Amino acid sequence: MTQIISNLNVTELIVDQPIGQDNPPLLFPDGHNDKQEAPTQHVLQLSDFAVSWEDKLTDKQLDAFIDDGWLIIDDVFDNIALLALQAESGFIDYRDAALTAGVRISDIRGDRIRWITENFFAGYYYLQSINTLAVLFNRSLFAGIRHSEAHYACYPIGFGYQWHSDNPAGRDERVISAVFYLNDEWEATDGGALEIVDKHGVHHEVMPVANRLIIFDSDLQHQVQTAHRQRYSIATWMRRDGLVPFVEVDA
Repeated sequence: MTQIISNLNVTELIVDQPIGQDNPPLLFPDGHNDKQEAPTQHVLQLSDFAVSWEDKLTDKQLDAFIDDGWLIIDDVFDNIALLALQAESGFIDYRDAALTAGVRISDIRGDRIRWITENFFAGYYYLQSINTLAVLFNRSLFAGIRHSEAHYACYPIGFGYQWHSDNPAGRDERVISAVFYLNDEWEATDGGALEIVDKHGVHHEVMPVANRLIIFDSDLQHQVQTAHRQRYSIATWMRRDGLVPFVEVDA
């Protein structure tokens, strides 16, 4: 597999605005000193995305997940992985999302997406880490997950995603859904919260702050509230059906 070279770590990226306001961000602000040492080059590796999920998820959290149907994990990845995902999300050629024939997409959802394949190196490593999490769910909850899929998502200002579940009527392939958030310095006034209804019918609002992963039962109803700032995330599904090779066709 080709290795990606990213300007990561040791010297921080100098960014005046969080991702989504200055996209993709400049490595240096205008007028920087040309003699300034450049950020250290780092070859991105799968080990940069290693997460000890057993340490992130306590027995109490797993019990709450079974009871309520959802949970939040903050500070998921180390800085190298987070910066790589943020950078990759800013350079993607996003595509319009698809819905069932006869339904106007703009009436339901306003995100633009790009499915993660092995050609998206940071995203692909993210997906391998999610597969490791799925192994934990299989071992602890007998979830029956066989593979995972994910796509980058970008919500432009003024758009969201109306109420839905991740399993359409009569389908049950998706077992557990997860969303990983990429925007730094997200404020409540920026909108874009994920609103989810738990197994007891209680509504919860989750702010899309960077390095946060929300995990929930794929049958739960949820929506993305209107974003007032460009919003980046990775939508993820852990599935029980057989792995089908994914081929993306250029429009």
